Amino acid sequence: MIPPHFEPISEGYSGKWFDSDYGGVQQRWLLIRSEQATKREQKTLDKKILKTTEQSIKAFKKLCQQRFACTTDANKALNDWEKQQNMITVHNSAIISIDVYKNSGRPKREQTPIRIDYQISGDLACDLQKRATLLAQKGLFILATNDCSKTLTMNKMLSLYKSQQSVEKGFRFLKSPDFLTSSLYLKKPERIEALLMIMTCCLMIYAALEHKIREELKTKKVYFPDMKKKPSQRPTARWVFFCFQGIHVLTIDDSERHVVNLQPRHQTIINCLGDIYQQIYS
Repeated sequence: MIPPHFEPISEGYSGKWFDSDYGGVQQRWLLIRSEQATKREQKTLDKKILKTTEQSIKAFKKLCQQRFACTTDANKALNDWEKQQNMITVHNSAIISIDVYKNSGRPKREQTPIRIDYQISGDLACDLQKRATLLAQKGLFILATNDCSKTLTMNKMLSLYKSQQSVEKGFRFLKSPDFLTSSLYLKKPERIEALLMIMTCCLMIYAALEHKIREELKTKKVYFPDMKKKPSQRPTARWVFFCFQGIHVLTIDDSERHVVNLQPRHQTIINCLGDIYQQIYS
């Protein structure tokens, strides 16, 4: 169900534009609600409410067992307890008077109490309105842009946001131990900047090579075995690099050269990459 004033963007997403000048920069903020995130966070919210409710029930039971000297003290204790509750409300609350006698046991008919104590009673209920208010705040996230033109649609904004995941995966690869970046120690800022430029260029080449391999596999209608040895047309460049380990060049008499350990799966990738790669591995 799409909340009021939210427009459908795509399947499972709805949103609403807001104008902002945060930091003195004119911006447009897109508030998005994700149905999948809402369902996921609803489960977490209900678990939290259940835990809080169980604690409140125990605390209220303990409160009802207390005795007070007057109704004023009892009402104050009840009000203080209600202020501490987020999801529980008390219905049919009442202050009950209890006669206290000098001796324990059943009092005699004409025996008068030595004092009167007061106890709290009532019925507990979960505040569904508060739950609905909290649930309305779940599954929301904001995308901000300084492109204030009306040509940028909600769907385009969401698509651009999702597409950055592929770039983030690449930077995660650069941080992996296989890339050996952590083994480099640079002190001067200009050398750090140079390393960042090299890493970014490597990532660009890595992404371009992966894209070309996948596109050529689809175009040629051929497959490359994945890590589970199942045919795939979407191998990662990292897996392709790993599969090409163990290929060597054998030189005989400083003139004759042979590429050894070349397998059919390697030839599939080489054929997809074109003539230059075929010459290198020929």
